[in-house]
Amino acid sequence: MTRGREEKIHETSLSPSPLCHRRISTRNINIPLDLTVEILKKLPAKSLVRFKCVSKCWSSIISSRKDFIESIVTRSLTQPPRDAHLIEDLYDKTDECLLVISSPCPQMTHKESVSILGTDHEYARGLFLCWSYEHQEGAIYNPTTRQSFNLPKMKHSHPGLCFFGYEPLENQYKVLFIPNPVHRVEQACQVFTLGDTKAEEQWRNIQNIEYLYPSLSYRSTVSINEAIYFLSRFKVNDTTTEYKILRFDIRSEKFYNVDLPKTVTLKDLCWYYLINYQGKLGLICCQQRMEIWIMEEDAEKKTQRWSNIFFYEMGGFGNWLISDVTRAGEIVFINKPLDTLRICYYDPKRNSVRYVDLKDSYPKERGWDKSLLIRTFPDYAENTMCLY
Repeated sequence: MTRGREEKIHETSLSPSPLCHRRISTRNINIPLDLTVEILKKLPAKSLVRFKCVSKCWSSIISSRKDFIESIVTRSLTQPPRDAHLIEDLYDKTDECLLVISSPCPQMTHKESVSILGTDHEYARGLFLCWSYEHQEGAIYNPTTRQSFNLPKMKHSHPGLCFFGYEPLENQYKVLFIPNPVHRVEQACQVFTLGDTKAEEQWRNIQNIEYLYPSLSYRSTVSINEAIYFLSRFKVNDTTTEYKILRFDIRSEKFYNVDLPKTVTLKDLCWYYLINYQGKLGLICCQQRMEIWIMEEDAEKKTQRWSNIFFYEMGGFGNWLISDVTRAGEIVFINKPLDTLRICYYDPKRNSVRYVDLKDSYPKERGWDKSLLIRTFPDYAENTMCLY
């Protein structure tokens, strides 16, 4: 009797249950690629970075598919705004910066210590260009994936500066290298396209700006849409210095002149900075007054027109440096000298001020003094793009 019971139990254990059949069959269901993409678009960026290890297909979608990456960046920009702050100790030789992503929602605030090159930093849609003038080396860093890509060496020894921009039509990130004025006769400007595996040369020579401005130097730069703008000064002669706005078209890789507002004198331009004011090129002055000029462009007629959208006699900003402007039109100021880790956001339309204090984000064991340098990059976006 016992033996028969054991045989019955044995036979039962060998018979799969209907539920087991259902589980096995679900593993063989092939989810269409388009549906997989739409499902992945709903996931947080941090989860997407982890899920790249699920399969080669998922990894390719998350880190290489351009329309998918664009959707993640766009989604990030529609969420409550977050700003990126790079805090660097100028006396620290380790090249280590503190990156703080601040948000009005405390649970979305993030900080990390990253080892990145140099003191010159540019930002474009979730990616940072880090350039060391001393070593003439650069790298691109993606905080979302925590990947760092070292720029290839250039085939020359002349020093210069690098700038970073994004071209939306071709969905390309490009690095522009401009040599110092004393070397522009010998060395052309160069461009590096991130992720361009088809290029025969990693750095490509382009139009030189020597014939435009032999002694050009840069006071202020800003990247907007498909262009990089430079507020530049150059010597006409030993006693005269003039200012010009130079535009670098990222797609065509050519330089153009931009006319200045007619009522802004060359003498006053030493107090102006270029800004990205809600997607348009802007000029801002905060010396004894708050003045903002916006350039309107007519693509069909190929004309440009400047409008003075704000003018207000005011003081109190003499000890503040203009860092950037948010999408909402708030002007970001950093105190000088740096005696506080507090960022000021001024809304000229509402005439209101708010502050973001980064004191609690900076490690106490590091200590801090006036050797700290802060750069604020408003409207930080998550980007799952693979850098290599």
